[in-house]
Amino acid sequence: MRTPLLATVAVAAMASSAMAEISASSGWEDNAADALLGTFGNVSDYGYDQANPFAGNSSLFIMEDPLSGTPQGYVAWIRGLSEGDTVTVSMWFKGEDSGSGDTIAKGRLWAHYTDEVDTTSYLGSASGPSDYAGDEGVWEQSTYTWTIAADQTAIMIEARLYSYGENNMILGDDMVVTVSNDNANITVAGVIPAPGAIALLGMAGLAGRRRRG
Repeated sequence: MRTPLLATVAVAAMASSAMAEISASSGWEDNAADALLGTFGNVSDYGYDQANPFAGNSSLFIMEDPLSGTPQGYVAWIRGLSEGDTVTVSMWFKGEDSGSGDTIAKGRLWAHYTDEVDTTSYLGSASGPSDYAGDEGVWEQSTYTWTIAADQTAIMIEARLYSYGENNMILGDDMVVTVSNDNANITVAGVIPAPGAIALLGMAGLAGRRRRG
């Protein structure tokens, strides 16, 4: 089952006569915040990793156990969108190499549509890039732009994990989300909620537990 939203920060731009880009980011430095907005599939653990960040003092880690399907960690949720709006996400990935000889784990950005009040809702895949990142055991950036489809107003950004044997963990860091609609709300994982952010989320419902740092 899809897990509920865990920790968020919302960004709401003030309305203006002309649309302008807005953005939000996470470097997974705020260890008091939950590292993901939710998960799907066999995510056995996730949290903050201080051993090998891309930048700063920590990064996101996601682990899979048992190996089956394609586990996903939810890293950003954008609402208040309209047909034709664009959402661009860039994020660094690194597959961890256990030295077992298995193919090194890798990551990929992906997304699905939701309604505007329920993080666990699923209104169809929004797809993502065809390439992977971090599969050579070094930090690699992945970037993708989604164009919002007709009748869709919210999109959930996924960090997908592809595991091989004992190499069942990826790291993620320095995510930037940019939206073409300045009336949209951006919610990112790994950041302590700003004052009033929880109220903005309304019926989404903040619940769940914080994994280890």
